[in-house]
Amino acid sequence: MKRTIERSTVDVFELARQGRAVEGEFEAAALERLSSLLTPPAGRIGFHLQGRIDEWGRNAATLRIEGRLGLQCDLCGARLEWTLDESSGFFFVDDEAHLGALPITAEGDEPLVASPRFDLQDLVEEQAILALPISPRHPACEQRTRGAEQQHGTSRPFAALRSLKRGRTDIQ
Repeated sequence: MKRTIERSTVDVFELARQGRAVEGEFEAAALERLSSLLTPPAGRIGFHLQGRIDEWGRNAATLRIEGRLGLQCDLCGARLEWTLDESSGFFFVDDEAHLGALPITAEGDEPLVASPRFDLQDLVEEQAILALPISPRHPACEQRTRGAEQQHGTSRPFAALRSLKRGRTDIQ
């Protein structure tokens, strides 16, 4: 069983060099930025951070976060149990200057400024926030909405434009 952690720091340089892992749990309600987005009971977030050296010889790690969080359905307003299950890769740089000099890429591991006292709680909280759905909805609520859209013909907003275009000869 994972232990609940109040606040945790780790030396990510040593974690990566030794290929070690650290794991634990945080109470989602204790994560200030995340808890404002959740519905009580908020739930718990388990994490597993595995240190490694990546293919370019950089200190790196893979973070996996899991949990069941309480959200509010955007359609009906009721509580929604949402499963969090995400994995992300990171590589570590020495300082902000190095971080700022790196090109921005959409793929691959994300760069982070490393420290011998790297804050795991902040990383876990940030990744959980990024993983949240933009508009959480119960599957049944989503189906009702789609059914209503199809019934009213709103599921294909450009269909009406297409039919207007077909009748005109001056539009290419």
